Amino acid sequence: MTARTFSIAAGRLIAAWLPAALWMGLIFSLSAQERPPGASQPAAVNVFGHFAEFAFLTALMTWGQLFSGLRKKRVPIALTLALLGAVLYAASDEYHQGFVAGRDASLSDFAIDALGAAAAALLIWLWARGLLPRRARYRRTIPPVRRQGGAP
Repeated sequence: MTARTFSIAAGRLIAAWLPAALWMGLIFSLSAQERPPGASQPAAVNVFGHFAEFAFLTALMTWGQLFSGLRKKRVPIALTLALLGAVLYAASDEYHQGFVAGRDASLSDFAIDALGAAAAALLIWLWARGLLPRRARYRRTIPPVRRQGGAP
């Protein structure tokens, strides 16, 4: 492997996995914030937040695998590994919150995180199988002009 080939491969890995790594860092920083006593979010905001952040993490981890070339054209394997990674990160996030002042590790939050990750994996799998509608592709509606005779 030449230095140029290695550089291209490394750049591809970074481009594929950087979004997931940044998102994981954001999740960690949000869960590291102390919560003052008596301050809490509405239940709907809490549930949606947990669900959405781990659904998005699953999508980013799937993206990382598919576009870094690790699991190219093997969407079910990529989804399984992304789901497993997101659920393990959710467990570590809840464990981490147990050590932050004003926060606690919650089994219900972990379950919501895992459900968000599973929902994203299911939606991506359905889309990859063609069971969800995709954006219509442009089709030419005006036939090309045919010139009569020889060359112009």
